Amino acid sequence: MKLLYIYDQLPSGYQQYMSELLDELKKKVDVKTLSYYKNDKADFTIKSYRIKDKIQRVAYKTKLSSEPSLDIKIMKDFDIIHFQHSYLFPKITPFLNSKNKLKIIITLRGGDTYIKPWVNPKWKDFYANQSTHIDAFITVSEHQKSYLQKWGIPKNKIHVIPVSFGKKANAKPKFPSEDKIKIVSAHRMCWEKNIESNLRVIKILKEKGQSVQYDVYGDGPDKGQLLYLIDKYNLNDVVNYLGKVENKVFKNRLHDYDFFLQLSHSEAFGASVIEAQSMGVPAIISNAGGLPETILENKSGYCVDSWDVERAVNCIVELYSEKEKYFQFSKKAIENSNSKFTTQEEVNSLLKLYNRLT
Repeated sequence: MKLLYIYDQLPSGYQQYMSELLDELKKKVDVKTLSYYKNDKADFTIKSYRIKDKIQRVAYKTKLSSEPSLDIKIMKDFDIIHFQHSYLFPKITPFLNSKNKLKIIITLRGGDTYIKPWVNPKWKDFYANQSTHIDAFITVSEHQKSYLQKWGIPKNKIHVIPVSFGKKANAKPKFPSEDKIKIVSAHRMCWEKNIESNLRVIKILKEKGQSVQYDVYGDGPDKGQLLYLIDKYNLNDVVNYLGKVENKVFKNRLHDYDFFLQLSHSEAFGASVIEAQSMGVPAIISNAGGLPETILENKSGYCVDSWDVERAVNCIVELYSEKEKYFQFSKKAIENSNSKFTTQEEVNSLLKLYNRLT
């Protein structure tokens, strides 16, 4: 089996789980990488082949070649091509009515399912009229799989493979901090993440006289909303905006926190939630999308409505005050991540899919 992973850009330090997955997969199967942006680690980089690509396009126009571009020529040498960045789907157009036997897989992120088809006609048309030509779509949760069918993708073409957090964690269960409640969030700064409700939780905790520290990681178009609301709610003394850090740095800090908070409006899964649990940190999450699938409800975390900040506060205060119960939640959090969301689990699921298709 010859497998090609296709990226816009190869994973960076901010996407460590994707790099770890690729490294583990290479131990099991012949997999090469194609990147459209220059990267020395990729097996094929289209931008660095600019002259070769131009020659290939000229050859196609003059009927000296059947491949319209260099990337298509490369793809045809493989049994399976797996698109890791779904917005590259226009690249597959030459294969849609082709007799070529290669298999095409596309991994979909949350925005590809819940947002883009509502606002972008190209996505809606692709799902409705061209998805039958794709051999498999990968979603990260059962909820995402169910929602994706709204756009016309056949159920039997959708395969749920949750993202992984890395190798099996060696973290030990822990008790909550003694001096203050330490809460963390990590996400892209956008409306889907419900930044205001997260901050209202912290505001209420502060008003109730709780000693609290809230650290926020991430970047994005709505960073200004976060900073504005921190000031509006007078939370500058308890909220720290730490920006975007490499995934390895973030994971090394997780064990110091007591709770992971994520009250998203829309979420396909929640990789940071399983990362936090792998370090023994219980999660307070909303019931949006696939988020509930990341925890053992009432055992490794609590699930509330995205708008129900009072209940989120009560869950935090109650669990923080019951030390032994917190310890059991911490233990279950580690077990949950280690049993279902390791890199090896994701690799095994992918290999089953690849073997089924070939």
